[in-house]
Amino acid sequence: MSEFKKLLFERNDTVTTITLNRPEVHNALDRELSTELKQAILAVRDDRECRIMVLRGAGDTFCAGDDIKEFNEWRGDESYWQVRLYQETVQLIEDLTPITIAAVDGVCTGGGLELTLVCDFVVATDRSRWGMPEIDWDITPGWGGTSRLPRFAGRRKAKEWNLIGQLFSAHTAERYNLVNRVVAPEQLGPEVESLTEVMLRKHPMTTRRTKFILTKGVDLPIAGALAFEVPIMPYARGSSGLKDFKSGDARKERRKLSQHFWSDLA
Repeated sequence: MSEFKKLLFERNDTVTTITLNRPEVHNALDRELSTELKQAILAVRDDRECRIMVLRGAGDTFCAGDDIKEFNEWRGDESYWQVRLYQETVQLIEDLTPITIAAVDGVCTGGGLELTLVCDFVVATDRSRWGMPEIDWDITPGWGGTSRLPRFAGRRKAKEWNLIGQLFSAHTAERYNLVNRVVAPEQLGPEVESLTEVMLRKHPMTTRRTKFILTKGVDLPIAGALAFEVPIMPYARGSSGLKDFKSGDARKERRKLSQHFWSDLA
């Protein structure tokens, strides 16, 4: 999609990659890039053939969050509308039907970290640096740093990161459930590709249902969440998913690919 100036939008069959493309400022999100990101996410939402979306940053970095140089240019209630744009964007990502993967290298702070909180999977390099430094710029998080972050890491750690504003390592991020896997920088691309291959072998309908249940049911009381697990729309008669399952061939291929992927069993 050539209309974007500050991000790259690449569609390869059923996989779409969105690359934040301001490496000279650690892919900081100014007003233009923030608007383009929302437009790109809307394009993914409306693409029924898309099954995987990868979010990454150009260069050796993910995203440093807001472009703070713009703050002095904001007038009137512009800050309110900018924060609303941020929040609408992350909610769109969280609600996407495709599986979403954040590929994180280098800086992942502020709004960059908050973007990863709404992705299904996060793969990070061991040199990536994480943090919520907004407090030292006299601002508060606007993308979910005070609301979503405690749900991953707990209130105690979320308060520490937001009130002190220190940076922390990818291994710490992994320990507090912000990251699925930490890899060497040269393995980031191959690891994301391997994860993509595993997920593409799953039946699309089953993947969509399972993601929806996990996303929407987690914050409900158990009784309400259990209702999501009741099949509300059976597979159509003769669907490829059922035929593959009955034949066993596709199931064997899926299991061969996934049973040891990220497994901690020897």
